[in-house]
Amino acid sequence: MIGGSIAGLLTGQALSAAFDEVVVIERDDLDTTSSGVRRGVPQARHPHTLLRRGEQILNTLFPGITDGLIRHGAVVMPMDRVWWWQQQGYRAAVPDAAPIISCSRPLLEFLVREQVRGNGVVELRTGETVDLVGGDGAVSGVRVREPSGGSTVIDADLVVDCSGRRSKAGHWLTGLGYPGPDVRLVQSDVRYTTRVFHRSAGVRPDGAAGYFVISDPQARRRFGTAMPIEGDRWIITLAGLHGEGAPTDLAGYLGWARTLPTAKIASIIDDERPIGAAVRYRLPGSEWRLFQRLAAHPRGFVCVGDSVCSLNALYGQGMTSAAVQVVALQQALARSDVMHPEFVRTFYRLSARAVSPAWATATGADFIYPETLGHRPWPTKMINRYVTRCMVAGQHDPTIATRLWDVANMVQSPASLLSPSALARMVRNSGRRPLRNREPITPR
Repeated sequence: MIGGSIAGLLTGQALSAAFDEVVVIERDDLDTTSSGVRRGVPQARHPHTLLRRGEQILNTLFPGITDGLIRHGAVVMPMDRVWWWQQQGYRAAVPDAAPIISCSRPLLEFLVREQVRGNGVVELRTGETVDLVGGDGAVSGVRVREPSGGSTVIDADLVVDCSGRRSKAGHWLTGLGYPGPDVRLVQSDVRYTTRVFHRSAGVRPDGAAGYFVISDPQARRRFGTAMPIEGDRWIITLAGLHGEGAPTDLAGYLGWARTLPTAKIASIIDDERPIGAAVRYRLPGSEWRLFQRLAAHPRGFVCVGDSVCSLNALYGQGMTSAAVQVVALQQALARSDVMHPEFVRTFYRLSARAVSPAWATATGADFIYPETLGHRPWPTKMINRYVTRCMVAGQHDPTIATRLWDVANMVQSPASLLSPSALARMVRNSGRRPLRNREPITPR
């Protein structure tokens, strides 16, 4: 296993049921605490949302991990206490939807890593993978540079690259005489600035557990999120597309937050005490390496996670996208042996099917903005107009609001918004005025 981030750890856990020995190779020292931020995860100081589908997969691989997160301080965010502003109004409260489990990325990664360490099959090893080893149509291992500076070869029946967006898989494949994948890019120039604040005891005056704010696309390219995390803290991110980015000084940060169409996030910045300095991160956009379209693959080598599909981080789909690819790997293993000529092709076909809904929703949302560059499927404008009407309807109809949450959480296909009942509700409600005010929620 190349890479010990979330994708690598989930893959290692899944493969431990099929192999006698699994080795995860990671450049960073993995002996970090729950508050440690690894050099190889530059976005770790920013919010990470564990979508409902991702949580379901994690609890299958690691039974009880949600309870473990909560014991370590993760916050349960009931969906009727999440205030979501989009299309000039607030989404309707949905008390029956599954809650969001909110925590920092280091805490989640720490607990997952400890469970992987304890399964008795997976070994976590520090080192840097520098090349694949193989021949005669198959990959047979990896060459690793040790922390001491020496190198060694680790033999393997299956090598999985989980090294992320900067994966060298294409280069390695060409080195073995195989074509590298074409890459589909959607460029949205995402910039975000995150600060952590103290979270006072009690609830906000409106009863909110968290806030998500998206500006009107015609007026702004600005976004904001405020989520509670362990340690009685708020993690707040102000983000923008196509050149928009919040300053890091506190006064400028607050001023930028006040340009959002609702004052909810600015009020937290105004009321609470900052903890530490602001951090910035910039991402070109989304990219998908189209391994499923390659005519030939070496046996014994596949890619999982951001090595395959890396999405605009604003939509919080990254970890869940990795998780559904791990499920695709399990399905491929159930169908054939890893050395079967069709194993790799089967996996990439299943993987592409698993990530395509997340790709469609993330890039479709980016294409609302005319500055976004990249492959734009012909029905994108028509779909965006329909989804926009659903968003307005979701401000008045809890059923539509729940369906929108389910699509965002990857537990329902975007096609679920096209059902006859959803269509009827959209038509009935999308012509109403945006819901600019919502009654405060009394916590249950």
